[in-house]
Order: sequence, then C-alpha cells, then structure tokens
Amino acid sequence: MEIERKWLVDINNIPFDLSKYEHFDIEQSYLMFKPTIRIRRIRNINEYVLTIKSSSKDKLSRQEYEISIDQKLYEEMLGKKKGLTIVKTRYRIPVDNHIYEIDIFKNEYEGLAYLEIEFENIDEAKRYQEPKWIKKEVTYLKGYSNSSLAKGNKKLFKNE
Repeated sequence: MEIERKWLVDINNIPFDLSKYEHFDIEQSYLMFKPTIRIRRIRNINEYVLTIKSSSKDKLSRQEYEISIDQKLYEEMLGKKKGLTIVKTRYRIPVDNHIYEIDIFKNEYEGLAYLEIEFENIDEAKRYQEPKWIKKEVTYLKGYSNSSLAKGNKKLFKNE
C-alpha cells in the first residue's frame, strides 16, 4: 500500500542543496491510465521497472506493485506508450523520520517541481504538517498526478 501526500514547490525556494543528495534520473511512460500501468527507466543506475497502481478513492492511498524488468522488455513496452514520456530528476532527502522526494521536471514541464512524502499509515499522513516552503498541496487535486502530466495537462501550471 502506498500512502503519500504531494505538494507543488517553487524550485527557487527549496531549502536544500540538492547536489548533496541521492538522485535518480527518471524517464517515465504510461502504457495505460486506468488502472495506471507505467514503465520507468532510471538512467543513472540503469534500472527498469514496471509499475501497476490501483485507482484511489481518497487520493491518499492505493495499491502499488513494482516489478523489475530488463532493458529489452522496457524498449518493447515503450513502443506501446500512451501520451508523453515524463522526464524528471528525483532527489531523496532524509528529514526527521521521513524521506522527502523532490521531483524536478524537464522538457515539457521544465520549471515544475513536486515534493512527495510517503507515510506509514493514513493517520500519520493526515496529521503531518507540511513544510513552510511549499506553494500548495496537490494531493487531492485532480490533474496533478504524473499520469495526468503524461496526458499533456499543461494548463494547470500556467499560473502556478
């Protein structure tokens, strides 16, 4: 079970020197949007992953299954992708008892950045006080998922 919250952040207000933290250069494509089936290439560690996610009624939790695949299968599946390939760098920053995952997007979404935090349970997620430096929470807002971005949903970010 994945339980997470997501915030839109201003790249210029991130209070960490990202160069000091573990990062992953991700290319993420979608084979299906409902249910969510995606493939991911993590370039800097040469890893390929197939992920299946259930839909979420509460936007806070959902089932997630990840399966390692090889490059050949990834490339075969990539030929069946729907929409845009999302390109981003993910930074993992330990803060207190959590890992902040900050995604900095490239290409079509240059300038867009998210903070995601996974939680042990729903109560913890609901109690969590968001950092002061975020722009706004987007956990519950339609259209801010990576799968929505893959559909080309740029209009949400024009005035963000």
